Amino acid sequence: MTPLGIAQIWLSRLILNPQSRQVRSELAQPYEMHRTLLRAFPKALVGGEGIRHKCGILFRAEVNDYRNGVIVYVQSVLKPDWSFLATRSDYLVMGVPPPNPAWKDVSGAHQSVQVGQVLSFRLRANPTKRIAKDTRFAGALRGKRVGLLREEEQIAWLIRKGRERERGVPGGFEILMRDVENRDGGITQLPRVSVRPEGKQRGLKVEAGRSHEMRHLAVRFDGLLRITDAAAFRETLTRGIGSAKAFGFGLLSVAPPR
Repeated sequence: MTPLGIAQIWLSRLILNPQSRQVRSELAQPYEMHRTLLRAFPKALVGGEGIRHKCGILFRAEVNDYRNGVIVYVQSVLKPDWSFLATRSDYLVMGVPPPNPAWKDVSGAHQSVQVGQVLSFRLRANPTKRIAKDTRFAGALRGKRVGLLREEEQIAWLIRKGRERERGVPGGFEILMRDVENRDGGITQLPRVSVRPEGKQRGLKVEAGRSHEMRHLAVRFDGLLRITDAAAFRETLTRGIGSAKAFGFGLLSVAPPR
């Protein structure tokens, strides 16, 4: 069930103009892109837990060679209204096959997932760990979240999220493994996932008239997963994975294997 108790899940695709000053600014400051995307949803929902949570909004921006554009995918539990973008003359790429923006109800695909099903996936995430407060020599980092810098740590983080998305909440999936023969003739299992580091992402978040600089480690995962708990996996698809969702992280996209 979605945060609003609505069965629908909407997926939008926006092709943005990389020559637009606003688009370039929002790519550098993804929280500003988040604020622009929120305008597609009812203002009456602002307050309490926030409109992003109430509308189940997740998004991911990808620089794409298609007409030299930037593709932004937006998932929500309410149907968006992108009509306000028509007033921004250079925000969207013009001349692409319509519609742009495009959106569709993907609830049926979400509801049809089954235990044992194998899917290809893409996830842009902020893999982190919290430094324990009782850790020796932690200094100023004690109790804070830090990014996982090594690839093996990042993959292990993703594997853990499949077992437990949040504390006590199953993720509903596992990463597929492949057998690789090592030098001594033995077999080693390696996860079928590629990791693309995108570096540290910096941005400003404005709250109560004050600006806060935020830094997030950006990592893109592509690979194959297997569903282990259909209900939990649907919830994972709806709620996303990891932290910093207002900065363009956490949207899990899946498709049939290629």
